[in-house]
Amino acid sequence: MKILVTGGAGFIGSAVVRRAIRDGHQVVNLDALTYAACLANVESVSNAPGYAFEQADIRDRAALDRIFAAHDPDAVMHLAAESHVDRSIDGPGDFVETNITGTYNLLEAARAHWTRKGRPESFRFHHISTDEVFGSLPPDPSVKFTETTPYDPRSPYSASKAASDHLVRAWHETYGLPVVLTNCSNNYGPFHFPEKLIPVVILNALAGKPLPIYGDGSNIRDWLYVEDHATCPYALRDP
Repeated sequence: MKILVTGGAGFIGSAVVRRAIRDGHQVVNLDALTYAACLANVESVSNAPGYAFEQADIRDRAALDRIFAAHDPDAVMHLAAESHVDRSIDGPGDFVETNITGTYNLLEAARAHWTRKGRPESFRFHHISTDEVFGSLPPDPSVKFTETTPYDPRSPYSASKAASDHLVRAWHETYGLPVVLTNCSNNYGPFHFPEKLIPVVILNALAGKPLPIYGDGSNIRDWLYVEDHATCPYALRDP
């Protein structure tokens, strides 16, 4: 299988790229190489015969069309996103442009590609989203988010991801594009970008600096090891 992975030089995307290559898939890594991306994250697989890298922005529709035509992927795994809540508060425009407009462009490029190939049932557009679209968990530890939890985004980041989720569902319902949509919890593990909570706490502790507390300290977070998350995409093989 040849998989086009967007955001494949980022934290979660690079874990997916490394895992897919190890499992014998071909991978086209599409990344704009913004501040949170680093090609060192995929250095261990960069010389693999089935690996290719394309530096491009998902907001650039012409670039997307060129990449689909050049590589002819069997599936798309969409991980490219602006993803830091604090940054979304300081500059929401980038989140709207990348997470909403970028996803729209990718959906349209994927739909055009899928149509040219004769609309194969085996094609997949896997959109990796966040559980933050569901809002905040209550204090009761027995309450969990599920696929039927109502959307309740609370930040520009989660609102932009919620919008992208709705676009993906709409492209399936309206055009029949085969999609998979997953909403993961917070990830942690190797190559985690240092502005995120766990790296910040570790780095501050090592440097003898105060440990940050977000809000009043009562926030509830669920954590998923990134290498475990990277095993999930292979469900997209089945029609």
